[in-house]
Amino acid sequence: MSSSTPPAITDLQRTLSGAVVLPADSGYDAARSAWNLTVDQRPVAVVTPADVDEVRAVLAAAAASGLGVTVQPNGHGANGSLEGVVLIRPTAFDEITLDQETRTARVGAGVNWGRVLTALDGTGLVALAGSNPEVNTVGYSIGGGHSMFSRAYGLASRSVTAVELVDAGGEARRVTASSDPELFWALRGGGGLFGVITAIEFALHPADTLFGGSIVFPITVGIDAIVTGFDLAAVDPTLGLDISLARFPDMPQLPPPLRGQTIASVAFVHIGDAASAAPIVDRLRSIGTPLLDGLTSFTIGGLAAVAAEPTDPMPTVDWGGAVDGFDRATATEFVGAFLAGVEGGLSRVSVRPLGGAIAADPDVDDAAIGALDAQALISSGVLAFTPEMAAGADAALEPLRRFAAAHPTTGMVPTFLGSGTGLADAFDAGALDRLRAVKDRVDPGGLIRSNRALPE
Repeated sequence: MSSSTPPAITDLQRTLSGAVVLPADSGYDAARSAWNLTVDQRPVAVVTPADVDEVRAVLAAAAASGLGVTVQPNGHGANGSLEGVVLIRPTAFDEITLDQETRTARVGAGVNWGRVLTALDGTGLVALAGSNPEVNTVGYSIGGGHSMFSRAYGLASRSVTAVELVDAGGEARRVTASSDPELFWALRGGGGLFGVITAIEFALHPADTLFGGSIVFPITVGIDAIVTGFDLAAVDPTLGLDISLARFPDMPQLPPPLRGQTIASVAFVHIGDAASAAPIVDRLRSIGTPLLDGLTSFTIGGLAAVAAEPTDPMPTVDWGGAVDGFDRATATEFVGAFLAGVEGGLSRVSVRPLGGAIAADPDVDDAAIGALDAQALISSGVLAFTPEMAAGADAALEPLRRFAAAHPTTGMVPTFLGSGTGLADAFDAGALDRLRAVKDRVDPGGLIRSNRALPE
């Protein structure tokens, strides 16, 4: 046990039934690990509270010790050292309750999307889930949450109907639009700045049948893949799309058609059956001869296979941005920026068309992340297995940053933020002022921290 750890924190090992791991303990390195393995966070303690009372105890001990508290279910979004911070892992809050009649779900703060999607199979309902089953449901939802269903039903944060949390003063609260409208507004997109969330409730949406998947082409038709994807999005405002460019290493773990290849892929989710998806499929297959074609009918439990993202922690440097739209000229610039970045180590970039329900109802002011003017989101990453690779990441990402700067827009989804970006890149000045006012009211001492602090 470290002599530098405050007594109130060391006492938690004796008083809590949940795990309390301190820097001197043998399991500390595993407990503190972020999902992104390039992040070296070293909190004062890592605590897994068993219930709300134990959350209260952690908050009280941290406050008495002059420390902060942050929550990371899996470590997604981590980007700092956590010096002077107690890290809470809320894995004990593992409830999933579905109400098909009211089309709502209640999900604990320790639950990942994969479990929710499995539970939804056979209900004819979908949640506005992310593309990776290992992403935490609560963290994703309160940070905006762009789903392949978002063009049909909006960002995930706007489907949140209630949030249960323990505030900085130790009070367990159920926050709704009627109980505390301003705090509810802030929680729907503003992230984990306002309390230790233990559960959320959110709306589910009808989708009896689904069709989609991913179709992969050589990079030589990358421009056509992007243009076609945005053309399809313009025709169908409910179609979910993710258009990706990637450079794959020559590794035996990869399918032979992808080994050592630079590719363009279009992943989509269509709410409907194979017959109604036929025009989409025909248009995509007309782009060229695919390297892989995984288009098929599926159920909500199989949503993660559409994007087939890695589900293990990896060392990456990520960056996300938003742009004002894509035509052939823009697509040509984008592919050029990707290829320039590849020379420096860029491994992937994807672009997701927005619009549809994401941009609907611009006058409705019920969530911190409201209607977005941006026409597309960009997400990119550089693998950083060595210090040299990490050191070169900024140069590899710079062509994409220049591309985004040449096509400026307003608005961003916080869950897409990456290296070198912050909440000021997601919110305008008015929204930031409003978030600060809520923060000052519910946590005037700044006890609760998040992966991204409000700018001064």
